[in-house]
Amino acid sequence: MQESPAVRDRTREDPVQRTIVVAILLLAGVFDGISGNPIHSILLFGAAGSLLWDAARHRSAEPVVDVPTAPPFRPTRGLATVTVLGVLAYAIVVGGFARYSWPMTISVVVPAVLVLVIARPGSMRPGPEPEKVGPVGIVAWTSVFLALALWELTSLLLQPTLTTDSYAHPTVSVMTDPILASHLGRSVALAAWAALGWFLVER
Repeated sequence: MQESPAVRDRTREDPVQRTIVVAILLLAGVFDGISGNPIHSILLFGAAGSLLWDAARHRSAEPVVDVPTAPPFRPTRGLATVTVLGVLAYAIVVGGFARYSWPMTISVVVPAVLVLVIARPGSMRPGPEPEKVGPVGIVAWTSVFLALALWELTSLLLQPTLTTDSYAHPTVSVMTDPILASHLGRSVALAAWAALGWFLVER
């Protein structure tokens, strides 16, 4: 069957945007690795690899036909309340784990992977596919990614050594250290991270 123009527009990927994001993730993974953060490095390489795998899967996939989609799922007020309480409990418990420890890493990676599965096109998450990002959005997001990546790389290279933090040239991790040093700070950050993740899934 022939796919409609709307479906072709919706499913066509922007290779330039993807390449820029993958390059930034790989570069960040390399410098995180040589800076003594192997866990961060593995996660960054994994994110880059998943984007490349997804691109290869889309290139080899069968043509997509335009079929009716189920209406998007809208949780009831009771389910929303239970979800919010669950996220708060998760943030409080996981916030008590030490930073960079395996319990903390596993507690962050597992829900992140679950959300990625739910958000993937063609997954069991109902609802229409999100609209394709327009040229203005592509330029805006690419500019943000590049600015953050260049700033992080510049700050890292201006440190005394790659493994010595510098408050004169702070990286993102250095600036968040005071917040994430306490149980309360980690719990608030985890709750905000979970809320942002769900917001992006709904987008």
